[in-house]
Amino acid sequence: MDENFMNVWAKALDILKDEMSQIAFKTYIEVIVPRLVDKNTVCLLCPSSYYIDTVKTRYLELIRNTLNYLTSVDYKITFEEKVVVPENEETNLEDVEIVRGHYGDIEVNEDGEKLNPILDKEKIREKAGLNARYTFDNFIIGNNNRFARATAYAVYENLGLTNPLYIYGGVGLGKTHLMQAIGNAVIDEDPSKKVFYCTGELFVNELIKVMLNPKNADLSEQFKKKFRNSDLLLIDDVQIIAGKDKCQEEFFHTFNALCESGKQIVLTSERPPKEINGLEDRLKTRFSMGVSVDIQTPDYETRLAILKKKAEEERYLIDDQILIKVATKVKSNVRELEGVFNKLMAYTKFTNNPLTDPVVDNIIESILVKNSNVLSSTLVMQVVAKFFNLKVSDLTSDKRSTTIAYPRQIAMYLCREVADMSFPAIGKDFGGRDHSTVLHAYSKIKLEYDNNPDTKDMIDDIKKTLERES
Repeated sequence: MDENFMNVWAKALDILKDEMSQIAFKTYIEVIVPRLVDKNTVCLLCPSSYYIDTVKTRYLELIRNTLNYLTSVDYKITFEEKVVVPENEETNLEDVEIVRGHYGDIEVNEDGEKLNPILDKEKIREKAGLNARYTFDNFIIGNNNRFARATAYAVYENLGLTNPLYIYGGVGLGKTHLMQAIGNAVIDEDPSKKVFYCTGELFVNELIKVMLNPKNADLSEQFKKKFRNSDLLLIDDVQIIAGKDKCQEEFFHTFNALCESGKQIVLTSERPPKEINGLEDRLKTRFSMGVSVDIQTPDYETRLAILKKKAEEERYLIDDQILIKVATKVKSNVRELEGVFNKLMAYTKFTNNPLTDPVVDNIIESILVKNSNVLSSTLVMQVVAKFFNLKVSDLTSDKRSTTIAYPRQIAMYLCREVADMSFPAIGKDFGGRDHSTVLHAYSKIKLEYDNNPDTKDMIDDIKKTLERES
């Protein structure tokens, strides 16, 4: 085995873990054993044909783009079905029986029993738009969120009794976590329940597609089915529909349809309904008719508990004094806490150097300074569009001409490089694109930036404009 390539694969796993749900990563990616066939070919050993088909369909481009990003090599990827027994693991082969069979998309034994029932729920979660790592169990309770958590759990136990549950609070405080925890708990208890999570932006984009195709009755019906046939509808950042008359009209009818049929609605926003400018009074009234709960900035004890829980989950040995320092200095939100923690862990993993006080202080400072002046994808798109004499709508459209596709790739690169957004988040903001598309764009532009002086000068000019306007 090529030791250098295995180091690359280990780094690729770190990236893939952040870009996928925990269950998907553990189910499909962690079981893969790679083999470097030659300098341009990688063979992925998978435990069954089902795994091969799934990885090919869902994750091949993501894996390929990740490897390309790390090595600048466009690997040819092949597959081989082979059960790999880890080293030093004793296995009684007489007790092992490989049974071929299929039940829908799930492998079964000779009696038709599903071999891996967790795949059922994983697929259901994926279709519902849920992230499996958001659960009630790993939601750290503090004085800032105790009532919100209790209310959310009560809603899960009594779907449709209180409509809507409206959760509000600042950025990075756990609103999405709590909302998705309800959905995950419902699926764990009863996978037959129809759960659907989406952002307010996705709702708007889906409706725009319908409006642009008024004669397509099927498209309109699909839209209504998607949003009105749920037992549990979760809408994140619902404030985005404010000021959009058609969107508010449709959401009003969707809200009524679900309430009248006894279904559950959960909404999140940065502000309470009455403080959302541009929101129609009839929606303010309906958003306020259930239970509204807020999440505040976490106190010191909660911040420290969050860090210790994360260290436990990641099996990362870190001195308590370092965690105390982070919890003391990073106060604004959970997202910043996790950002510092992840950077500390990456430093340890990739440098093999100890975490000294100066190192910890520098990492904390870098996160706080960066987040004190966070760039949004909106600003990036505005600056890039102006630079190339385009409209912002061009960058989020499906247009593929070079005059639009290339600036779009540059904007995606800057969202990752300067605004430090995740690939899925960037894809969402650029018209709902897949994260593998964003990763490909980032890798391409980064390669050009590193090797083409003209590209570097152009992007540096755009960066300067972003600095002035942020």
